[in-house]
Amino acid sequence: MKYLRDLTAAALKRFDALSGTSLKPAVGGIYRWLLKLSSLVRRRTDPAIIRTLCFLKIYKPKELKLNLGCGTKHFKGYLNVDIWITQATDVISDITRLPWPDGSAQIIEAYHVIEHISHTRISAVLKEWNRVLAKNGQLILEMPHFDNAIKEYFNGNEERLMNVFGRQRCPGDTHLFGYNPQRLVRILENAGFTGFTEEQPTGTQITQEPCFRLKCAKK
Repeated sequence: MKYLRDLTAAALKRFDALSGTSLKPAVGGIYRWLLKLSSLVRRRTDPAIIRTLCFLKIYKPKELKLNLGCGTKHFKGYLNVDIWITQATDVISDITRLPWPDGSAQIIEAYHVIEHISHTRISAVLKEWNRVLAKNGQLILEMPHFDNAIKEYFNGNEERLMNVFGRQRCPGDTHLFGYNPQRLVRILENAGFTGFTEEQPTGTQITQEPCFRLKCAKK
């Protein structure tokens, strides 16, 4: 899909250069509109299909590995889930209301996701992820380290304002709450998690802002 899109874009660019037209921006706009429309449709159909197949016992998910809020990052061996269609997504779904039955996942990972969820909802969302995890299933989260970003801002690094509030490049690219490891542990404990371990972050954002990584398990 990406290869075909890039090939089409290159051909349109070449055609515009030779003919003096502006087809590439117009076609690109239509493509983005169709992609958005397809995402909105699949956001309803994908979960509905999964729930129906599970209800009919045609699909019996077990030991799933879920990469929630995957964006453009595809994890091999995982179901990569996001609300928008990208080159990485396998399932289009609202990650705050998962379509899989209780205890069907062995691991859930979410990288730079929960800071985009309101503090009024995060406890319910984490309980939802807990529901889908099997007993002792693992949850791995990475996110900005709010406290360290603030410290660097007060030391003169104004770029950290972007890390605190989000870059706001598109709808949803806004940070709605700030975490440090201690604060997140308290919230996770209330959502039914235990066995907390802070690890070295591995996501690409570590070059852009202070981050931390927390691993825990379902009680």
